[in-house]
Parts: sequence; structure tokens; C-alpha cells
Amino acid sequence: MKRRVLMLVAALVLLPALVLFASGTGEGKAGGKKFRIAVSLPPANNAWQAKMLDSVNAEVAKDTTNFEITVKNAVDDADQLNQMQTFKAGGYDMICILPGNGTLMTPICQEVYKSGTKIMIIDRPIEGDQYTVFYGGDNVQCGRNAAKYIGDRLKGQGQIAILRSYVGIPIDLQRYNGFMEVLKRDYPGIKVLVEGDGEFNQQAGLKAMSNILPAYPKIDAIYSQDDEAAVGALTVIKNANRTDIQFITGFGGSKSAFARMAAKDPLYGASMSYLPTMGGRAVAMAKQMLQGKTFPKDNIEPTVVVTADNVSKYMDEAY
Repeated sequence: MKRRVLMLVAALVLLPALVLFASGTGEGKAGGKKFRIAVSLPPANNAWQAKMLDSVNAEVAKDTTNFEITVKNAVDDADQLNQMQTFKAGGYDMICILPGNGTLMTPICQEVYKSGTKIMIIDRPIEGDQYTVFYGGDNVQCGRNAAKYIGDRLKGQGQIAILRSYVGIPIDLQRYNGFMEVLKRDYPGIKVLVEGDGEFNQQAGLKAMSNILPAYPKIDAIYSQDDEAAVGALTVIKNANRTDIQFITGFGGSKSAFARMAAKDPLYGASMSYLPTMGGRAVAMAKQMLQGKTFPKDNIEPTVVVTADNVSKYMDEAY
């Protein structure tokens, strides 16, 4: 009898621990193993990518008990390809990639997908639909918004220049095609004089605009597909005292662009923005997917047109 009482007491003592174990976080794998996620990012050589990296690392730090997350920035496209090949063979539960060049990274992403490893594409799309999930901004709608903004400000008449972003890669085509769709449909009186490549940095924007200005004495406005490229272009425009250019629009949400709008710079019209803090939100989604939550294949953050009138609302999320 005494032995049965002792066994009952022992069971009652152990019961809370058993319940705690059974009803714990339920976040990790069976057996206490961690989910393993690899994140490949392009070079943090511009402010947007640097802010993206900060956002990713902040999310990584939130839960190191249930997740082991490796984050690497590539030096260039070749380095990112090598990273992805290493990740593919590394036994990860999910691989997340923000492709430096979506076209070049398409084959390795398809290989990962076909291998059965979950793959998340962040921000810059690859070609085709062989991926598990996409998380990014609405580049096509941003382009449409830019066309409407420019078209309305010019009252449907004028001549413009375009600064693209690595001409021909998927993200460039989305921003460009969305813009041209609305421009051709709704503002046929606006003529595109010339296109340059502002890439995603001030130096490229400065160089492209330095080549454009001498050849075109009358330009009414400029559509830049990147804020930093727009800032570089704006430097050239001001130095050249080009009073014909009424305004430039940018893309992405940089602090340098936002500061100009906050200062009521009449030449910086608007930024078609979605913000780099999406990096942390993408990693949070990857965690939730591994824990069993389901999401649509394509997850698109809304875009916002940032101007001098509303820029104060978005300064904290700028890069």
C-alpha cells in the first residue's frame, strides 16, 4: 500500500513537468532539434540592402532556441551562386534568397526547389514559378503609380527620361513594364526620350544622367527605378542648372530621398516605396511555414507613394 502511495505521489510530482513538456512551445522539431534556415543576400553595398540585413538579423535574434539561421551576404553574383550550391547540400529545412540578379539565380533556385528543399524568394523575382514561396513588394504596381504621378503632374504632355535598374532582370522589367503600361494607356502625350541604367546606386545614377543631359536639352521629368540612382541623377541636374527638368521620381524608400522631400526640395517629387524592413517579415514567414502555417505562393506587400506631404510617416522605415 505504501509503495502504491509513493508511486502516486511521484506521478503527481512529475505530472506538471509532463504537461509542460507536452504543451511547451511546440515550435521546434520533434526531439528538440532546431529548424535550420539559410539566408542568402546580395552585397550590402547600398543603403537598402544594409537596412534589409539589419531587419533580417533582428528577426533571427528573436528565437535561437527553435531555429538555427545562417545569414550570408554575397560579394557578387558568382559568390551568391556558390553560397546557394553550398546551402543546397547543407541539409537546410528552408533556403531564403534575395537574388542579386534574378535571371542568373534562376537555375540554382530551380535546382533547390526540385530537390525538395523549401525555397523562399525575397524581393527580386526569379524567372518562372519553381519556388515554394515569394515575399516581396509590388514592383509592377509601383511602376504604375509612378506613371500616374508623372502623368498627372505633367498634365499628360511632356518629354521624360527613364533610369532603369540593371536592364532586363526580372525586377527591372516589372518596374518598367508597370510604368509603360499606364503611360501608353493613359498618357499618350508623354514621350520617352531616352533610357539609361541607374542600377541601384548613386554612382550609376550620376553617370547615367551625366551622359543623358548633354544630348537632350529639354526634359520635363525623370522616372528613376531606384531612389539612390535618383539622388545621384539629381546631383548632376542641379550642378548643370537644368531648369527645364521639373522633378524626378524615385523608388524604394531611401533616407536620402526622404530627407529631400522632407526639406520640400521641389525637384524630388515622390518615391514609389516598399520598405526594406520586409526582410525581417520574410524571415518571420519562413519560421512560421516550418512550424506548419500555410501561406499563398506569392505574398506581395502593398506599395505607397511617398511625397513631401506624407514622408514623415515613413522616415523610421527608410534605409
